[in-house]
Order: sequence, then C-alpha cells, then structure tokens
Amino acid sequence: MSKDAQFHAAMDLRQAYFQEHLNPAVPGAWERLVGQARAWRGDVVVSHELFSMLDAQVAQDALAHLGWAEVHLVCTARDLARQVPAVWQEDIKNRQVLSFGEFTRELSAPGPATHYLANLFWHMQDIPRVLDTWAAMLPPERVHLVTVPPPGAAPDELWSRFSLAIGTDSIGDDLDLGCEPNRSMGIAETNLLRRLNLALGDSLDWPAYDVLVKDFLALSVMGAHASAPLALPLADHEWVAQRARRMVGALRERNCRIIGDLNELIPDAPEQHPRHPDDTTDGELADAAVHALAGLLHWARDHTPPRQPAWRRGAVRISQRHASLRQLRRRYLSVKARRGIHRSR
Repeated sequence: MSKDAQFHAAMDLRQAYFQEHLNPAVPGAWERLVGQARAWRGDVVVSHELFSMLDAQVAQDALAHLGWAEVHLVCTARDLARQVPAVWQEDIKNRQVLSFGEFTRELSAPGPATHYLANLFWHMQDIPRVLDTWAAMLPPERVHLVTVPPPGAAPDELWSRFSLAIGTDSIGDDLDLGCEPNRSMGIAETNLLRRLNLALGDSLDWPAYDVLVKDFLALSVMGAHASAPLALPLADHEWVAQRARRMVGALRERNCRIIGDLNELIPDAPEQHPRHPDDTTDGELADAAVHALAGLLHWARDHTPPRQPAWRRGAVRISQRHASLRQLRRRYLSVKARRGIHRSR
C-alpha cells in the first residue's frame, strides 16, 4: 500500500482536486482501500485529517461501505493555541500567502466574506461538528475522543492514549514505524517560504511544487535548520481560549468515551511573551535563504548527471547532422547494448 493511500482515499470521498491537480491515483482510491481492509484478517486503522472535512452524507456513505466491519471512530484533538500556528505553517507549505496576522484576523471574526482558509480551519478544527458528522450512525461506546497531552508530557503518552482507544497494548519505547520525523520550520523559514510563494505564484505546477518546495525545501532543508519556533502571540490568546472553552463545553455534552482530559484543550496563558510569527528581520531571512540555497545546491549536485567530455558531445552533435553518421552511431549503440546483455549473462 502506498504511504499516500489514505490521503488519496479521503480525496476520493470528497471528489476533490488538490491545488487544481487531480492525481490519477485518487479516483477509486476509497473502494480500493476498503477492499484491502476487508481482505486483511486483523484490525485495520484508517486515518487521515482530511476525513474531518467530509459532510454528513459523504461520511454516512463511507460508513455504509464498511458495513461488514465493527467500526470505531477515534478523533484526536489538540488545543487551539498550538493548532493555529501549526495550521498556518502547513498552509504556507501548501503554496498559500496569508501572513499570520491576516490569518488570525480571519479566524477571530468569521463572517460572510471570510477567507476560505479560515472557513477551512474551523470546518476541520470544530471537534463537536466532526464528532456529530461521523458518530451519527455509531453507538456511543464506539466513539472515542483522544486529547493530545500538553507540552512536557511523556513522549509516549499520546501513543498510549491512542493504543487505549483502539484496543491494543502500548508498546512504548519499542515503537518504531520507520517514519520520517515531522520537522517544523521556524519563524524565519516560514516567512521566507511565504515570500517565495509570492514570487513563484502559479509558475510551478503542483506536482513540481510538492516535490521540490514542500517535501524537499520546507521539510528536509528548512526544517533541519529551524530558527525560533512558531507560537501563538499573546494578543491572540484570549479569543482562542474563549473559543476553546466553548468547544470543550459542547464536547462535555457529547456521549462518547474521553481518553485524556478535556481541560487539556483549553490553552493556558503563556508564561512568556511569545514572538509574533510575522516578526522577522532581513538578516534572519537572509540567513534562512543561505541555508536554503546550500541545500538546493547539494540536491542539484546529487541529481545532475555527469557531463560528457567535450569531444564526445561534439561527436554526438556531428553524428546527428549526417544520416550516414546517425546510422553508424545507432549500430554502435546496438552492438554495445548486445555486449552488455551478453556480459550480464
């Protein structure tokens, strides 16, 4: 199974393009995933954040495809003070250009003209709505809400909670899924990428941007040399905490199994004054840009084929101009290929 199979399945259910690009692996991905799950003899975990975006009818249809199984819903939730900067950074990695200040202004006062990224944020982060969407066809004992522990908790605490939700033994320090670390960019790197997005516009198609910018530049290069970490500014704390308290109040009325503590979803006031994510200096951006250029040069070195000697390049150009030489070159290459096959035997 591809590592992107569950992403493709979620996109298939939504019948959605991503960045106006339709991956050929998306159509039919949900049925393929269901078929693989049904063929498996043990328990199966199907998980992707994009499942939170589905509306009630699509979720109902998806559950109907799983009617042969005992389905449990497990929803994980993290406090909004951490979600807001994390989602903004992820948006920037997906070619968006809103500054953090613009993003939080849209989030704090949604209305008829609200930016679509703010609407998308609340559609995915409104945990009561997500539970209501998916839990309508499930008995309460099969609906589980896992709260993400606060900073400073034991490294395996979240895994222990998730293990409890899905009914497996926690394997703690022995857990090794072979996954790459989920690196985060710092303030300077995120702002540099935002400015790069403004400069690029749509000049790179999404598949090229996905590989070169999102996966390589943002994750492998900028994530490896992160500057000051992103955090919610003090000016945004009060409205975020108010929204979190309303959400927790609604969750207390839901009939589901809570694993963790709902109070963990209400952010504490920061002990220090966090730096605003838009607050970067030209020097910091220049340092981040130097690291990015160095990483790109190393990548180019590793992915550029070696140059042929000048005499060979000249001979190839001459052979391409004359029919007799082209024919002679084809015969040479054919003989060379046959000798290679013979030697390999």
